[in-house]
Amino acid sequence: MKYKIIEQIRKEKIRNLVPPKFFTSIPSSWPEICTVIKFKCDRNDVILSTTVLGAIHSLDPSDESKKIAFGSCFTIEAVELLRENNIKYIALSDFPWTDERYKFIKSNSR
Repeated sequence: MKYKIIEQIRKEKIRNLVPPKFFTSIPSSWPEICTVIKFKCDRNDVILSTTVLGAIHSLDPSDESKKIAFGSCFTIEAVELLRENNIKYIALSDFPWTDERYKFIKSNSR
């Protein structure tokens, strides 16, 4: 699974979709209805901008609900895409990877 989009979900149901480690980061001020984009949530997963772009292109353009992305760690470029598209995000880590640097390190660790 690269990502999963759950449209028009009630805020209280988000807890059924994401791992418990995200629960403390869900602000109570969010609107009652949201669209959730769930990316890989394992501690060592890094979400690249290409994956985020694919998710953005998969969103229903007529859906005007607030968008929230959950993932383990987003690259700098992925975060920029989320922000440009007015998508809030919650990450388990904010290590400052770039797409290029992460790919380089991953390819050299094999």
